Amino acid sequence: MNRTTRATPWLFVALALVFVGLIVATDDLLDPWWRYLIVVSGLTATVLCRTMVRLAPPFVAALVLATARLATWTTHGGIPAVSDLRWLDAILDLGVGLSLGAILTIAARRNSILSRRDAIDVTAIAISASIITWLLVTNPLMSEHGQGTALAIAGTAYLPISIMILTFSVDLLCAGLARNRSMQLVVASAAANVGATMIGYLRLVEVVPTQTRTISVGIYVIAFLLLCAALVHRDGPDSLVADQQLPEEHRVSKARLVVMAFGLTAPIAAIAMIAPTSTTDAAVRTITTLALVITLVARLTIAIRDQAHARLTLLQRVNHDDLTGLPTRSRFVETVARLLETTWRSEQQPTIIQLNLDRFKNINDSLGHFDANGVLVVVADRLGLLVGGFGATVARSGGDDFVIVDGTTTSTADAMMRVEEIRQTLSQPITVADSTVFVTASIGVAVTPRNRTLTAEELMRRADIATHRAKADGRNRVALFDDSMQAHLARRMDVEHALHGAIGRQEMRLYHQPIVDIVTGKVSGFEALMRWQRHDGTLVSPADFIPVAEETGIICELGAWALYESLRELRGWIDSGVVAPTTTVSVNVSPRQIADPNFAEVVQDALDRSEVPAHLLWLEMTESMMLEEPELAQSTLRQIRSMGVRLALDDFGTGYSSLSLLQQFPIQRIKIDRAFVQGLGEQGTERSLIRTIVAMAHSMDLDLVAEGVETVQQLQSLRDMGCNKAQGYLISHPVPADAMRSTMAALDELQSLSLFCPPDAQGESALLSTGTSRPGNGWPNTSVGMSVGGPIGNMGHRPLGQPLL
Repeated sequence: MNRTTRATPWLFVALALVFVGLIVATDDLLDPWWRYLIVVSGLTATVLCRTMVRLAPPFVAALVLATARLATWTTHGGIPAVSDLRWLDAILDLGVGLSLGAILTIAARRNSILSRRDAIDVTAIAISASIITWLLVTNPLMSEHGQGTALAIAGTAYLPISIMILTFSVDLLCAGLARNRSMQLVVASAAANVGATMIGYLRLVEVVPTQTRTISVGIYVIAFLLLCAALVHRDGPDSLVADQQLPEEHRVSKARLVVMAFGLTAPIAAIAMIAPTSTTDAAVRTITTLALVITLVARLTIAIRDQAHARLTLLQRVNHDDLTGLPTRSRFVETVARLLETTWRSEQQPTIIQLNLDRFKNINDSLGHFDANGVLVVVADRLGLLVGGFGATVARSGGDDFVIVDGTTTSTADAMMRVEEIRQTLSQPITVADSTVFVTASIGVAVTPRNRTLTAEELMRRADIATHRAKADGRNRVALFDDSMQAHLARRMDVEHALHGAIGRQEMRLYHQPIVDIVTGKVSGFEALMRWQRHDGTLVSPADFIPVAEETGIICELGAWALYESLRELRGWIDSGVVAPTTTVSVNVSPRQIADPNFAEVVQDALDRSEVPAHLLWLEMTESMMLEEPELAQSTLRQIRSMGVRLALDDFGTGYSSLSLLQQFPIQRIKIDRAFVQGLGEQGTERSLIRTIVAMAHSMDLDLVAEGVETVQQLQSLRDMGCNKAQGYLISHPVPADAMRSTMAALDELQSLSLFCPPDAQGESALLSTGTSRPGNGWPNTSVGMSVGGPIGNMGHRPLGQPLL
């Protein structure tokens, strides 16, 4: 907007003030015709200014007619006497009313808020105002002051029109234009206009004293100025658009209700208090009252229809999905309940088949929300067409969840046949927005038992349990519910509930498995492994509680605790001389921790509180957590590496992208998976793979640790191939912190064994080459029977060979 356009509104206001000032100042000096000349000049200036502000014809007409009407008001003192009623005033009033009504209608249509209900409400207000005007002004002018019928009606018609305009403008303001400055000015102008008109007409019938002339003129001048400001404001004619489109059922404002209540009670009270003065008066009362009643009946009819439509719409939304049109879960439960009741004591065994689309989030992220919804619609249509063929019902129970109930099945075999048909239907490609999508589903099946003791909710819960089992088994699977699933779920829920607060109850423990240098036999570090002993003494396997902790997010709390606790214990061992100052500790981290944007701060806080140098900490992670969110993982791991913390890639060689990860991420150590180590000596493939991994690690200057070493033969083979370090049951089981001193004393004996000496030392070598342990070597058996790995740890197993322990 340039400077000229910005100045135009103020130019309008300035011109209006000048015209009003000239008219009022020359009240007793100039002939009325000179005053009309001033008004005409002002109208000409207004039209010229229109070229600077592009107003539509209704807005220009409103300005012109309002200016002309202002001249007549100021000339005749706001209708001081009955003799001053003229057709010119009536015509100008009607013109102003029609132009303002046109403006408000344009705004209402632009915002799509002009309905039959709104029109009837405004009409009812207009009829009510007409009745009041007739009783208080029009009829007294005719019966008491001898004014002609036509002129009396035309001259007083502006009052109900102005009230109707005020009601209309307030409706628009409350229907989404409350923040529009121009609309606010219109409402203020309409209110002032109604006030000035009522005072003028009441003075006309001598209800108020003639001294109110100045008040009525002043209020009308204010109304005129507010109208000018509204029409030229930047929020005005071209931008009367609602900030928020309100639903029709929410557009009934309190202001409208108050006006409607007054509009209904005031005419009735006035008719009851003022007796008819003539046959014409009685006829007008009867006609207008009948019109008001008809309007109210029409309004009530529309309200009843709207209520019925709203009820049907609500029921439709409650019972049917907006996107697919399928029944919702609540409606589906009712269907299942009726089906269970109707098939009671029959051979039929109703079946619930629940489908959860696999990795639908990927489809949503790649195609976008709109096209992903298109995929859901196609799936819904295909399922509806398929199950309708054998009398079943399908519903959408959630975002990408569908559920089917089939009351025709008589056995589990029938149910599985239905599932196979469903899988074949889903296997067909889906084309959406020029993209071809293939979807699979994890399917859970629950068949009603013969005893029929289940409710609809219980049967659906069984199908839901089976669906979760299918997802846990790797997706694109089918799981048939059995009682073991429910028992497993109960145990899982028990573990989940008990995990909350386990740290506070001091139920979590850290065990440490030594990592030794294969050449020297010295302990270079430990891997911290988590254990959980519940308050009743029950040991919970990491394979049971780690997945639950991952799924619920508790793993972040557990991982932060394990990180600090392992560093604190290492600090204590170094300070007490149990281990060398160069000893390191390795802590496993989970995908949830890597995805946490505050994880780097957690690591730094643990280092600061424990006062352990950053280079003594190794963080171990698996390939999967780097591939899920590679960009986030890169950012987090680089930030951690910049602290001096070192990073290790666990279970190396088991994935497809291990080699590429060494280039993408700042890795300093790789740990050879136990599966390769355990195959040494049995197959040549594992030996070749390990030799390749060792050569690659040396070429990239990476530290190398072999996991799961359980026999002397495995350890010797690893040393011969050039592997740096090893850990496993052969060296030591994971031990608790309070057994570390005795464990280190026993591990010191490894350095004197021929296994870690030059090959020409034969004494001990002959003994060790047999794969047997030396009895009475004094090594403590600190085994707890399990080992931990993975994100925090996985269940171990018994050694394949005879351990040295």
